[in-house]
Amino acid sequence: MLLNFLKKVTVALSLTAVGLGGVACGMVMPDTEATELPDVVETTETVETAAQGEIVLRVATGDSGAGLVPHERIIEQFEAENPGISIMLESVEGRDYYGRLLTAIAAENAPDIVQIGDDALPQFVGQEALLPLDGLIVGDYPLDTGIYLPGVLEAGQWQGRQYLLPKDYSTLAVFYNKKIFDAYNMPYPTDDWTWDEFLETAQALTQDTDGDGNTDVWGVQLPASWTTGFEYWVAAAGGSLISPDGQRVEGYLDSPQVTEAVQFYGDLYNAHGVAPLPVDLNSFGGGNHQFENGQAAMQFFGRWPQSSLLDNEAVELGVVSPPRLGDKVNILIWGGFGIVRDSPNQEAAWRFLRFYTGQPGSEVWKDWALPAVETVAEEAGLTADPIEGVWLEQLQSLTPRGYTRTPHWERAVAPALLGVLETVIIDPEADVESILQDAARDAQRELNILNQ
Repeated sequence: MLLNFLKKVTVALSLTAVGLGGVACGMVMPDTEATELPDVVETTETVETAAQGEIVLRVATGDSGAGLVPHERIIEQFEAENPGISIMLESVEGRDYYGRLLTAIAAENAPDIVQIGDDALPQFVGQEALLPLDGLIVGDYPLDTGIYLPGVLEAGQWQGRQYLLPKDYSTLAVFYNKKIFDAYNMPYPTDDWTWDEFLETAQALTQDTDGDGNTDVWGVQLPASWTTGFEYWVAAAGGSLISPDGQRVEGYLDSPQVTEAVQFYGDLYNAHGVAPLPVDLNSFGGGNHQFENGQAAMQFFGRWPQSSLLDNEAVELGVVSPPRLGDKVNILIWGGFGIVRDSPNQEAAWRFLRFYTGQPGSEVWKDWALPAVETVAEEAGLTADPIEGVWLEQLQSLTPRGYTRTPHWERAVAPALLGVLETVIIDPEADVESILQDAARDAQRELNILNQ
């Protein structure tokens, strides 16, 4: 390798999640080999000078620590096969990851390739930060987009153009602890279970084991006011949070279907008392740990904690589809990579991007997250696996998330939904219908202003 990149950076940043979640997103998110974006707070070591004529590509990621290992393995393979191109991996962690990337892009000091979550795509496209990939996909170094699993390529599109290619992703499912189910002679849930059956199961497994009037085993741990995850409940109820054209919130956020979803979710905490209240509403997922501690029978979430749960002696893990109310639905939380529009190395960046996110990269990612390439998933036995197969099967039932309908989702609609969820969780007497009407009105007003 012509360029040995040895600079280490600690930055106070973070991916939104996840969407991803870091969400995000099955996303490998953990101190790294990196060069600096603006406002780096600590750097050590040095960088060797690149050989004359060598192209050096800068790649920004929100991953850190052990999460950099798959990146480094893919980079090593690519550099071995593509002499003359070296990759500098920049790890950026902490708050305002996207803000710093956009600042660097505006200052013409940006990496060539950036990792972002799906719900940030409209913001980056709106600021003309990303290069459309459609021409490159069919150009001198073509990419067969048919290699990808259903839905994972489309998440990188905005208004009909491809801007990102997939890194990793997660659908939603229900983890369950077989030890608790067995202890109370409850049958394991099946993929065709309903909301009513989910509630009945949670009620049966909510236990005061010592008779002191306090719950010792909870039926289900929920992710509190996580708005992205709540989009599943809305879709399952047959609702939508915003109109298909992205112009109307009133009539959608306050619809009967959304009202039903919010009421059901809030009642799990309060009327039914089967879910522990959040430890901290400001923490992702509410800051609860009952499931991993063996104190909750189920957990509704994405795939991210699965590896640690499989190694957890308190949990004998099972995974099942979310319960349905009508048609089977799910949502996708996704992270990908795109090329910065003003990159001076667009062809080289594309050559690396198609390697990074295509078959070669997916062969590496499969050991860290769900692979995006269908043949990789099949050959690794993941589609037939009783746990991994559940996550992959959900790709057949994806419904579009709200951010795909307006670039103003995070400023207009998501905050309104967040307020609704926080209220119904902490206030057992909350009037859901009235709260949603107020939230829809406020979100509509904000959306109208942003659309001007």
